[in-house]
Amino acid sequence: MNLLDKYVKKYTRMSKRELAYTIQSNLWFTPVIYVFFSFLLVAVALTADFKYELGSHMRSIFAVDYDLTQALVSTLTAATLTLTTFTFNLILVVFTTFSGQFSPRMLKNFIASKATQRVLGIFTASFFYMLLSFLFLNKRMAQYYFAVPVLAALMAALAVGTFIFFINHAVAWLQVNQATYDMKKEALSIVKGTLENEVDPYRVKDVSTIDGQIPHGKECVIEAEKSGYIQLVDFITMIEETQKDDIVIRLEYTIGDYVFASTPIATYWKKGENEIDERTYHSLFSIGRRQTEVQDIEFSINKLVEVAIRSLGNYDPKTATNALYQLGEVLASISRGAIFSNYLMDESNNLRVILQDRDFNHYLYNGFGYIRHYAKDNVIVSTEILNVLDLMAKSLSTRDYKAVWEFGVFTARGFDDLFLFKLDYQQFYRALYDLAVTTKHEKEYEEFLEKGKR
Repeated sequence: MNLLDKYVKKYTRMSKRELAYTIQSNLWFTPVIYVFFSFLLVAVALTADFKYELGSHMRSIFAVDYDLTQALVSTLTAATLTLTTFTFNLILVVFTTFSGQFSPRMLKNFIASKATQRVLGIFTASFFYMLLSFLFLNKRMAQYYFAVPVLAALMAALAVGTFIFFINHAVAWLQVNQATYDMKKEALSIVKGTLENEVDPYRVKDVSTIDGQIPHGKECVIEAEKSGYIQLVDFITMIEETQKDDIVIRLEYTIGDYVFASTPIATYWKKGENEIDERTYHSLFSIGRRQTEVQDIEFSINKLVEVAIRSLGNYDPKTATNALYQLGEVLASISRGAIFSNYLMDESNNLRVILQDRDFNHYLYNGFGYIRHYAKDNVIVSTEILNVLDLMAKSLSTRDYKAVWEFGVFTARGFDDLFLFKLDYQQFYRALYDLAVTTKHEKEYEEFLEKGKR
């Protein structure tokens, strides 16, 4: 009972967004719903055959006697259980393959897939339908049956069709291009939800409008109640609460950071002598044992980064290149849609929240920095990085041209001794030149070449 209370409290304390993510990423929720419907289906079938004697009213070709119904349902019960077991084994094979070859973080994407959850839901519901039908069959209640065996046959046919679909789904998902595409879609949805819809409407676009509001003087500290990763921050409610309490709060850590118990996670400044209930602000931070993708853009980006790095280690440059282009699209979306300001204001244009400083350079480095490090001796992959940067620059905000160009220059440094063929040199510097033209740094490109000749 205490364990049940613990889980009930856990889920009731979650925000709607966190609850939706938890439900989606758990394998049990959808099958439970399907099993519930299978219970209803059993009730309907048994009522039709027991109460309304549907089998007795059917023509003899459609009426199934008790012995045949029992044999059919018992056989299908064992067959459905075998099919379900085999499907679970197939899922474990997919898990093992992706964990070893690419990234264990991709497994949650497979579990969260609606296709995976519905397949398991259909198998589980079919098994429970067969089992309960077999349990309640009674020769004294009815000599002939129609609804129970017909629905059992239809459920078995549905399970077989679903199994074929699941084989195709698993094979398609094992194609890394599809997996990276799904991860890109997930990252883009987080960018849209966290940056553009949740935070950006409150960002201060012109810092001069809040001159004099940036606090100084005596500050108060809010400490973390437990250790873990910061999974969620309710920014909208935080702005509303700071407006009520008339305070300015600064977040010392951002989403995805690990904090210890009693670590100062926020600092606030009071404008009056009013009392502040710090428990209210504790409830606005969700701290857990692992990182989640609900608001953590960098964690979602790191999945693509890890796929690219693992692919380089497995001598699979095509997969690495595909991950680079998917990553480039995510970063371009961040540049176009985000307002890089660490100040949030309320509806009265008063400064309320100060965030950790994050600009496009930060996301660019977290996206391509690790890949560049592991590809430093691979001229071909490094050339692809420059090509991706050039493609990104064509759709970036002009504000971020300098950041992309400088990253391209850092990538190009130190390659003079690694060109094995003249064509390597030509392709590499052509990609760098294209990036210079796109970002309007032709002069800097010429200076870079002159320094390289010295």
